[in-house]
Amino acid sequence: MSEIFAAVEALLARARDGGDLPEPAERERLRKAAGLTQVEVAEALSTRRETFAKWESGAAQPRAPKRGAYAFLLAGLADIHGVQGPDGWLTLARRARPLDTSADAAEGK
Repeated sequence: MSEIFAAVEALLARARDGGDLPEPAERERLRKAAGLTQVEVAEALSTRRETFAKWESGAAQPRAPKRGAYAFLLAGLADIHGVQGPDGWLTLARRARPLDTSADAAEGK
């Protein structure tokens, strides 16, 4: 039975990491549509611009927890620009957002 739970935990970890990201061309399109530079996004994700450029082009993939943050950013940009992402990535990316337990969140602000 412990193998089953380990397998389920692996699936949950993958979902928490942001699930699948959109195709590289869509990643770049969403960033540019928002008027964001690679430098701005890289700084927000605490990574180097060169590393971010590889993520955006699909040459490399981000790992947790940055993958979840990147997926969440892309989902937010897709919402802003009225874009429906491919099945799966948008829903999983929204779930990747960390829970806000601050007083403001509790009050609905």
